[in-house]
Amino acid sequence: MPYSRAQDSLKAYEQMTDHVRIPLLKVSQWLPSWDEAEWSPPDLPEPSKLFFIGSIALSTLRRLAGVSRRQVKERRHGGRGAGYQRAHQADRSKSIARYLQYGYPLSSQPSLNASEHPKLIHPGWLPTSILVNVIGSSDKRRRAGKLLGVSDGYGVSVEKDKSGYFLSIPAGATESNFQIPQSSLEPIEIIDGQHRLFATDEMGMFGLGEDYEVPVVFFNGLTESWQAYLFWVINVEPKKINPSLAYDLYPELRSQSWLESGETIKVYQEHRAQELTEVLWRHEQSPWRDRIELHGNRVDGHVSNAAFIRSLMASFVRRWGSENRIGGLFGSIDRDATERILPWKRSQQAAFLIACWKYVHDAVENSNAEWIKGCANDFRSKPLQEQRQTNPHGLHAAFAGNTTLLGTDQGARSVLVVFNALCQVVYSDIELETWESDRVSDSPEDEDVSDALEEFSEMSSANKFLQAVAIGLIDGVDWRTSSSRSLSNDEKQAQAAFRGSSGYSMLQSKCLESLQQGKNKQIAEAAKLAAGLLGR
Repeated sequence: MPYSRAQDSLKAYEQMTDHVRIPLLKVSQWLPSWDEAEWSPPDLPEPSKLFFIGSIALSTLRRLAGVSRRQVKERRHGGRGAGYQRAHQADRSKSIARYLQYGYPLSSQPSLNASEHPKLIHPGWLPTSILVNVIGSSDKRRRAGKLLGVSDGYGVSVEKDKSGYFLSIPAGATESNFQIPQSSLEPIEIIDGQHRLFATDEMGMFGLGEDYEVPVVFFNGLTESWQAYLFWVINVEPKKINPSLAYDLYPELRSQSWLESGETIKVYQEHRAQELTEVLWRHEQSPWRDRIELHGNRVDGHVSNAAFIRSLMASFVRRWGSENRIGGLFGSIDRDATERILPWKRSQQAAFLIACWKYVHDAVENSNAEWIKGCANDFRSKPLQEQRQTNPHGLHAAFAGNTTLLGTDQGARSVLVVFNALCQVVYSDIELETWESDRVSDSPEDEDVSDALEEFSEMSSANKFLQAVAIGLIDGVDWRTSSSRSLSNDEKQAQAAFRGSSGYSMLQSKCLESLQQGKNKQIAEAAKLAAGLLGR
């Protein structure tokens, strides 16, 4: 149908209803090979073979749209439904808002007064499409701990008549005073483009009105898991965001079979490492509770999400193969890559890691090593507010303070590498393969992890070994960082060797050397064998 006739049809429809119609172009995208996929409802049902492209005023889209943002409180309870979007960065939206008003280069020079430099004003075009999903009338989303749906009168839908496809939106959505009530879910959710959308909030008196339109790709009725997949493909696969945020998307993708496809695939390792890291961050018995920075913040005594994940990938979920004479204990394969030895569930794996770190913390509390006193004095010299930020749950300052290597990337990795290697060379002696649980599920939810911890506490040989390793590490190694005020100048220089990329292997070697020289013969022999296999 000619464009003018289509417009006449839209106007006639709007006069008879309380909705406005926006014309859409249908895009058919489907390949025969996709028919071979194994769909997994309800999270990943077979998607529609169509999506749509349209043009809509950015201000109107803002009034109708919401974002499925990751919520830390929701994620503490595990499972899905915690959202997939990264946190909104207000400064980024402010920069986009200035770009909309004045274009480039004034957008990059906020100190310049545009009225004094009219020659620098240029169009602030946004020619790339915003990706959105139209929420169905029966769909629910979790917002602030509540399940919400789209209230009557606020729905948006993709419809078709003789003139073609169109987007039907409430008539009032084009007015500046239109608002979605708090009791209702927004009818459109942003998959990609939230910062462009929220730039309208920064426009103030320079409101965009209805004349500034943006191209939009409309998907219809996508589940949150499919949206997370799209967000991943757009933002993560091309490596547009940092690793901590990329890894943090995995909770929304857990049901996807391609993440569970095999232990030799890197994405599987990242997925498993991310799950375990999240349990360590949130579980009430974990010494790392609230001390892993999920969103890339930097806090003394804390380790970033990405760093902890990489450390697990270098230890317990390390890839097995001819190049790795010691792989990951959670790979369930012996060092000859011929026999599966530990087919543990994920809840068991998480519990084992928590047990290792609990023994390390206990060893710190019970040790009289000189370095521990130094770390404690350093920590007490800090303002109370800094102490609470660094050590929110009152752990020993030599374990979770501001000048202990145990609270750094290098320290965390060294502990994980040592426990992983030593447990592999003696797994039979400490009876790890006998831990078969019918009590806990495979899902690493907090309740299952707690049950697994209770089960593991009854394994006498394994617990005695982990405790002995922890004591050997704490009593035999100086874990102070070079910034500790208790160090002499020569000692500061020696401890500085553990900083930077070279510090990882140096600290691991130091740990293994110390264990080999310890009084516990079983630990010393295991450390010697592990050091040889690791090439330390």
